Amino acid sequence: MCAGCPTAVTIAITPDVMPFAPGHVLSCSADGHGLTYTWTGTVNGNDIGSQTGSTYTLVEGDFDLTCTATVGELTCTETALNSVSGTALGK
Repeated sequence: MCAGCPTAVTIAITPDVMPFAPGHVLSCSADGHGLTYTWTGTVNGNDIGSQTGSTYTLVEGDFDLTCTATVGELTCTETALNSVSGTALGK
């Protein structure tokens, strides 16, 4: 592993309350240098493709998402990831 490569990925939910609800924001962060973040997975059974950015806003329904932090600016290319799943319930 190289200096500056991601060591762990943390996914936080804002606001930090349960149950999940539409509009809640998943926030991804990792230690490292020059990181890019990518969200992959499914929402309501549909593949979301590959969405970049450190946050993902929930819509109503079931989700199974993975945030991947990648650094590719150094001589090594390393990734670290974390997943979250649940159901965002409407009011």
